[in-house]
Amino acid sequence: MEDGSSYCEAVEFPQFDGRSEEMLVFDVETMPEYSPYAIMACAVSKNAWYSWVSPWLLGQSPDVRHLIPIGPSTVPRVVVGHNVSYDRGRLLEEYSIEPTQNRFLDTMALHIAVKGISSHQRPAWIQYRKSKEKDRQRKAETIDSVLELIRQGEELRETETDPEKRQELDIRLRQMEESLPLLQADEFDDVEEEEASTKRWEDITSANSLADVAKLHCDIDMDKGTRNDFLTSTPEEILEGIQDYLDYCASDVGVTHAVFAKTLPSFLSACPSPVSFAGVLTMGSSLLTVNEQWEAYLENAERTYKELEQGVKRRLHDLAHDAKEMMQSEKWKEDVWLSQLDWTPKVASKTRGVVPVQDTEQLAPVVKSVSPPASVPAWYAEFLKHGALSKRIINGSLNLILEMSYDGHPAQFTQAEKWHFVVDGKTTRLPTSSTSKTATMLGRSHGSPGMNGGRLSSRYPALAWDVIKGNKSAQVIEQLDTLAHQVANLPPADYEGNPWFKQLDWRLVPKPDHPAKVEDKPPEKKAAKRSKKPSPTPVYWPKWYWELTRPKKDAPPGTLDLTVRSRVSPLLLRLSWQGWPLFHSREHGWAFRVPSDANFETRATSLTFKEPADSLLHNAIQKGFVFYKLPHKDGEKANVGSPLGKTFIKFAQDGTLTSPGNEAKDALDMNAQCSYWISARDRVLKQMVVWQDERVQIGVPRSQEPGKKWGVILPQVITMGTVTRRAIEKTWLTASNAKANRVGSELKAMVRAPDGYSIVGADVDSEELWISSVMGDAQFGLHGATAIGWMTLEGTKAAGTDLHSKTASILGISRDQAKVFNYSRIYGAGMRHAVLLLLQSNAGMLPEQAQKLAQNLYASTKGKNTHRPDLFGRKFWYGGTESLVFNKLEEIALSDRPQTPALGCGVTYALSKEYLPATFGADYMPSRINWVVQSSGVDYLHLLIVAMDHLIKKYDIHARYLISVHDELRYLVKDEDRYRATLALQIANLWTRSLFAYKLGMDDLPQGVAFFSAVDIDKVLRKEVDMSCVTPSQPVPIPPGECLDIAQVLAKTNGGSLWVDGAPMLEKDGIESGSSSVGYRQPDCLTHRATSAAWLRAQVSSDIKEIKRLAYDHKAVVEIVAREKNKRKQATGLKRLKKIRALGDGNGVDWANTVEQLLKSLDVLS
Repeated sequence: MEDGSSYCEAVEFPQFDGRSEEMLVFDVETMPEYSPYAIMACAVSKNAWYSWVSPWLLGQSPDVRHLIPIGPSTVPRVVVGHNVSYDRGRLLEEYSIEPTQNRFLDTMALHIAVKGISSHQRPAWIQYRKSKEKDRQRKAETIDSVLELIRQGEELRETETDPEKRQELDIRLRQMEESLPLLQADEFDDVEEEEASTKRWEDITSANSLADVAKLHCDIDMDKGTRNDFLTSTPEEILEGIQDYLDYCASDVGVTHAVFAKTLPSFLSACPSPVSFAGVLTMGSSLLTVNEQWEAYLENAERTYKELEQGVKRRLHDLAHDAKEMMQSEKWKEDVWLSQLDWTPKVASKTRGVVPVQDTEQLAPVVKSVSPPASVPAWYAEFLKHGALSKRIINGSLNLILEMSYDGHPAQFTQAEKWHFVVDGKTTRLPTSSTSKTATMLGRSHGSPGMNGGRLSSRYPALAWDVIKGNKSAQVIEQLDTLAHQVANLPPADYEGNPWFKQLDWRLVPKPDHPAKVEDKPPEKKAAKRSKKPSPTPVYWPKWYWELTRPKKDAPPGTLDLTVRSRVSPLLLRLSWQGWPLFHSREHGWAFRVPSDANFETRATSLTFKEPADSLLHNAIQKGFVFYKLPHKDGEKANVGSPLGKTFIKFAQDGTLTSPGNEAKDALDMNAQCSYWISARDRVLKQMVVWQDERVQIGVPRSQEPGKKWGVILPQVITMGTVTRRAIEKTWLTASNAKANRVGSELKAMVRAPDGYSIVGADVDSEELWISSVMGDAQFGLHGATAIGWMTLEGTKAAGTDLHSKTASILGISRDQAKVFNYSRIYGAGMRHAVLLLLQSNAGMLPEQAQKLAQNLYASTKGKNTHRPDLFGRKFWYGGTESLVFNKLEEIALSDRPQTPALGCGVTYALSKEYLPATFGADYMPSRINWVVQSSGVDYLHLLIVAMDHLIKKYDIHARYLISVHDELRYLVKDEDRYRATLALQIANLWTRSLFAYKLGMDDLPQGVAFFSAVDIDKVLRKEVDMSCVTPSQPVPIPPGECLDIAQVLAKTNGGSLWVDGAPMLEKDGIESGSSSVGYRQPDCLTHRATSAAWLRAQVSSDIKEIKRLAYDHKAVVEIVAREKNKRKQATGLKRLKKIRALGDGNGVDWANTVEQLLKSLDVLS
């Protein structure tokens, strides 16, 4: 209150003076280890602060599932949050299928749209940030050094008796003291940049967390350490500090508001059209309805996955058992695959499920039928020979066995530096060693002060202290022996990734005699006579099998940990590539071996081996063999991690990848079937479904049938999750369509329309291809004027005449691959990408063939380019069927202020010409071209959504926004309104395409692109209404839905009426739209029209001499047009002023607002 006092009162939901709050900044806190439901929340409005605490946390309810009331959804309300979709998922009123007036604004999305970075920029940005951090550290060290020098100088001055030297010291000290403030100033780092009047794009962006965004936009430093308490504490601990945790939550709300106050104006400036803002608001209200089939889906998918996996596991286990039995006969030596495994004998004990059989002969010494020589790692042999507490071991391997660290950095040893640690790539000695080298860290001179000061640490601190203090008790020795034994038996995968263990010498050597070990002594006859029971006969397993049976929690001893993802599986399956056996290299991944005298042609480069672990492969080369890498989708430099991955499925199907019998095919088939479920399983299982009950009414009548129920999922959509302003979401926006051989791929079809409702929606036909082609056509002002524009209009997928089908036919690849190829080319991908795509789709194609094919296609489509300054003063494409498109896209991307043609949305700062270097590669041209097309695609979606919102409201269509996936749009509609909603979608699409054409200077629209090819009316969410959605986990076909083209829609709606009674549509129906045109600026629709015929002819010409002549003609025309345009602009300004002056006599006018709008329309205010 004004006097500084405060009060609180209980309210059912955020309201002030009996009225619901209409604008809130909101944040929730959860305890993920216990539940996804919120345990507390804070909100603030212009009137008051609000807080909510879960009854479960307060101990008032045993049920953790409590939702937060925000107020009636009929009240128009905007809720602001950072990653606000997460907070929205905890609000009670959002779990309803009724149309809602709640809208959500995400400060993360606003930041990304204004100052986000593309995925290609992220690695460079991370590297730059690390470099800046190092600079700051060096600066801090410099300041510390200067301060230390000043201190030493002052001490010296006090003791100096020579007046001249004392005076000189005074001068030096004064100079350092005067320079210190400049050195300490925060602005010091930016002086050079300011002098050069430039900024780096890396400095004007940040990561997307609230802390990073707050620092960038508001210079607020946040301490997010308290957040960890919600991850690690118990409910009782949180409740005990409830006030502090509410303060933390409220602090986040305050910071979010500060960020909102900065990012919203920036977004509205970058994207000035109200359509962009309204579209984002609607997209934040997505909702999905599910019924009891959702739980059945989860159960079926999980069961099918486990059944398939167990089938292949059983076969792999059988192969492993069969291979293990070859140890005695040594037949494995004759097998090119099995001989690659480690056959070192290992004793299998009870931990592996083996109980040795007792010898029945009494009084006779134990005789082993097979007694292979025991082999151990070289370091362990030394450990056994000298003893755990010998000086040699204490100074050596014991430091690594105990995993010693200094300041958190693993201990390292070299003969040159002895014991040290490495910081940022720099070798650093222990501070206690002064300038000398450290022979041991486990002595009193280094160990005691290091451990006491907390700088020296160990994974086993008690044991390390015993060694440092010289404790040589039997208990300590036994503990060290046990630890060393455990380390010695680690599999390669474990010790190779350990920074301490990988320094040990793992070469296998014979196990030494150790007199201290009783079990190693030969049996004495006298002892044998006294023994009532003979010693059991040891059971030996090969090391590779022994490692697969390592004890695991919740698994019986001896359980094989073997799946298709195991390293040994390809060898057990005896895989071959084009008939040649597979080998694994630590350096090169999976490869295949070919005799050097074989008549074998391949595009791959032969391998050499430098790693000691690949010595057997190196020796094979000396014996006349050649090794080649298995092909990787990212090119020869990348290693194949597993030949049983999903990218190799097609090679198993076409016979390139084979194995005896069908084992490999079965394993790959299982992997293919389960690949989707394996990748999506965790995300799907963690979906927060709120089921209808007494507390939550979702707007559907509750069924009286047992087991029948309805629930709602709120997708965690970030409405602008990329720099192109595309929405992102981890599960639903990435879900694949149902495929017959993919377990769980029917995910989207689990979204069901409640009884009495339908899901109505459509996919925009070749949206981004049409946008690209129409930008090229805009130079002529005529649809289909370019080759790609004509193909987009006339070609059809059914006839095989569309761009993707034609490209697939020319290149000999699938249409889906051709689609990737075409869009990649449009987005600026180079020749290398095209070559890789061709090689991936045809394993037998040579690189030279792929290179030539890609070059020919690029030359005929994209054309050639030149940077000659005497032509058009910029990069110029010519001679290709798509040269006009690429020149237009690059013209927009390279302009001083790139904007989308339809809604005038600007590019992010990080991709702006102002902040990017002009050097090739550093200008991120593919990302900028991608932005032009994809951001225009987002404009298209926003226009569709806003048009639908208008039509739904005006014609009282009972429908609500469901979800959009890039070029797909879906609504939940009452059955009686489904055809009106279908017509509304067609009209919205017509308006959207018309606006695009109008903004690009074309005054007509071809009927072939004016309407959706079809609008779907369905009961489930799926790509096509006739998809049965049958999968291994969903064997029952889903009945087809209804699919209507424009003619059928008109027939269903009385010739095209949106009125509920089918009344005729009138141009002037007397219903006001409620919008205002004040401040509207007439767009310059001819911005993208070519200024001369010479410019157009030059782009389609292949003759550089002709292009040079045309460039000269073009420059002359440009100069004339510029002069005429300047004259027209002055005349237009006067006409606009006269038009505005004719508004009326001014009665009842808000003059402050009108004057502001007037100034804006005259470009006086930006």
